Amino acid sequence: MLCRPCAKTVGLLLLLPLGWGLSLLPLLIVAPHVELRFLLPALAAWAALYLLPFPFLLRWILRAAWFFPGEGEPKLQEMLEFMLLGVNELPNPVRAERKGRSIRLSWRQVDDPVWCQRMALARLRQQYELTLTFDAASRTVTMRDRVRPVDFSLCPVKVRTGLLSAPRFFCCVRSGLDFGISNFEQTAPEDWRFRPQELKSPVCNTILRNGWNVRFELS
Repeated sequence: MLCRPCAKTVGLLLLLPLGWGLSLLPLLIVAPHVELRFLLPALAAWAALYLLPFPFLLRWILRAAWFFPGEGEPKLQEMLEFMLLGVNELPNPVRAERKGRSIRLSWRQVDDPVWCQRMALARLRQQYELTLTFDAASRTVTMRDRVRPVDFSLCPVKVRTGLLSAPRFFCCVRSGLDFGISNFEQTAPEDWRFRPQELKSPVCNTILRNGWNVRFELS
């Protein structure tokens, strides 16, 4: 699942300095004939045009490269959402909740002291959150990763979670026909390491196998 998007991402990223370098050529050609006091502002303006659009270009590159087509006939959105929210009924450390028109998945904490203690023993310092946004027209689920600080020092009495979350991009996803949200129930409690891919991989594979496309996005 990862080879082609990785290669596409690297290729598009390599095109950026090539394009910026070509855009600098006219300035380099006229540089010997321009006074330094005029040349320096022109170079500063070029550098600004190089740096300011980069976050937006990076987001576009990731959005274009990390797209996976679904397999087979797409299920109804209601059925897919019901399936994903059903992880709350399984004996596992994953929690799913509806947030407006999206579904957010993360690790159970305060509501389950047993998992709280296991996370504390695993020295978890960040709460991973996976947000799913559904586009019924294109049958595409956009997946966004975020993390927020978490403190288990008072576990299981209380877990302190940071108010602010930060975007991340976790692309290490395992694929396979036998890999889905059923793995949440099949994985033994002592085998959990509470890494983002342990949550994201089964969810991603389940969505794809139910006919919906998946897009990874940084935001």
